[in-house]
Amino acid sequence: MKDKERSVFKDLLPLYHEGLLSKESAEWIEEAAENDEELQKLLKMTEAELPKEHIESTVHESQMFKKINRKLSLYQLMFTAISFFLAIHTSLLNESFGFILWYAVLGLAVYLFYRDMKLVILLSFAPIFIWGMGDILASWDAADGTGVVEHLLYSVFGAFMLAVIHCFFAAAGMMIGWLFLKLKESS
Repeated sequence: MKDKERSVFKDLLPLYHEGLLSKESAEWIEEAAENDEELQKLLKMTEAELPKEHIESTVHESQMFKKINRKLSLYQLMFTAISFFLAIHTSLLNESFGFILWYAVLGLAVYLFYRDMKLVILLSFAPIFIWGMGDILASWDAADGTGVVEHLLYSVFGAFMLAVIHCFFAAAGMMIGWLFLKLKESS
C-alpha cells in the first residue's frame, strides 16, 4: 500500500505546485510529506526551479521576416499587375464596357494591399490618360482643319475625361475595400 501512496504522491506533485488540487488533496500531500522524510525531500526537490539553459536560435528572425515580406510583396505586385492588365485590356479605348468591373477590382485590390488612396487614383488615372493622349494624338489625320494647339488641347481634355471615367470606377472599388476594412475592424 505504501508504494501506491508514493506513486499517487508523485503523480499529484505537479498539480500541487500549480495549485490545481482540491483543498483536501493538497492537505493530504502536506501531511504525507510531514510523516515521510523521503516524500518531504521529493516535495522540496520539485519546488526548486530547474536551471534554464539559454538556447541559441539558429533562425534569424529579421532575415525570415524579410523573406516573408518580400514574397508577400511579390504576390501583391503580381495580383495588382493582373488586375491592372485586365483593367487596361477592357478599357473604354477598346470599346468595351467590361472596364467597369475590372477597374473596380483594380481599385479594390490596390487599396486592400497598400491602403493608399493616392496609389489607386494614380494607377487608374495615369495609364489611361497617357494611352488616351497617344490615341487621340495618333488620329491627327482625322482632325481635318484643326490647328496644332487646338488638337493638343482636345487630346488633353479628351484623355483627361477618359481617365476620370476610369478613375471613378476604381474609386468605387476602393470604397468597397475601405468599407470592408472598416467592417473588419469593428467586428
